[in-house]
Amino acid sequence: MDEKHLKEFVLLQLQRSITNLYKRFITSAEDLKFEHEQFTKKLIQSGVSPELVKKLDYFDQQKYNHIRKNILDIGNEMNRDLENHFKMINLSLNEAEIKNTADEKIKKALSSSKSASVKSTKTGFKVKGKLI
Repeated sequence: MDEKHLKEFVLLQLQRSITNLYKRFITSAEDLKFEHEQFTKKLIQSGVSPELVKKLDYFDQQKYNHIRKNILDIGNEMNRDLENHFKMINLSLNEAEIKNTADEKIKKALSSSKSASVKSTKTGFKVKGKLI
């Protein structure tokens, strides 16, 4: 993988993680809004006047939309900042570490098999026997 594609790949993965993070924050805000609505319903059912509950209701649709917009703005700003920072760096793979990690995984897989073998080829690996 050349440096340009590696950089694009890493940036895309980080941006996806940030997007997933702020989607979870939005889900949490939705959960809080739902719980708040359930609480206000319970207050009315227990005899508190609906007018008083309406006066005390601070988590209305406008407040939820404001929180949601802030979450989205922060997430989008983080993604833009990340992209700007990535313009200043170069990435490369540590081929030796990748090979070492692959070798360790192969050794671990072979440790539970008595008759299997794995050989490295130019295009990947050749497996003889069954790895369980």
